[in-house]
Amino acid sequence: MTKWHRSYIQNAYRELEHGITRKQLDALDINANGKRVLDVGCGPGNLLVALSADIPELLVGVDVDAIFLRSGRSEIEKLIGKSSMTPALLRAALPTLPFADASFDLVTCFLVMPHVPDDSVALTELARVLKPGGVLAISGHGFGFPLRYLKRFRLKPLQMYLASLIYRCTGKKWIRNTLQNDKKMCDILESIGVVPEMRHYNRKVLGCVATYWIKAIKSEVSPKAMQ
Repeated sequence: MTKWHRSYIQNAYRELEHGITRKQLDALDINANGKRVLDVGCGPGNLLVALSADIPELLVGVDVDAIFLRSGRSEIEKLIGKSSMTPALLRAALPTLPFADASFDLVTCFLVMPHVPDDSVALTELARVLKPGGVLAISGHGFGFPLRYLKRFRLKPLQMYLASLIYRCTGKKWIRNTLQNDKKMCDILESIGVVPEMRHYNRKVLGCVATYWIKAIKSEVSPKAMQ
């Protein structure tokens, strides 16, 4: 486990303990009760713990990082209540998820979109495993995010802005944590038949969104059928 892993895990469970994780779900009016739920990019599992309290029918978390999954298995067992749903943890990542079409009623994917190679491909895959009428909840970093860390990260904010400019011009993500325009994300969702219902921002810095959350509903009718 690296220093970065340790810091990330500590912060994730600090947010869970302080109720921040639950507030993120409540801000989007998300309830997992009785639903088949998938959390993509689950990290050490703090969101899974919050979702488990709703007593879903099925709860699955996937992440590409084996260290997060190993830590998650240990921490989740300590934190979930006896009446809560114990999640299954699998190693997997966008843009290919090991699930059949229309497998889940609710798919969450928080702070993963800035890291995927292609936004459209990733969102299409998330929509594929979601049932018609199901809920997709995503979040990512907007253009105000690096402004909060100019002193702390030194050159990293400049790298993030440069990467975002390159992605906008070429469609290629140069480095991880590419910044995104939440309106563009909504446009992509609509184009694949997942209709944005709610947007939420934690804060804005100099008028720019730092972190966004989007709740969207998968249409009962495919985009091709509507054309």
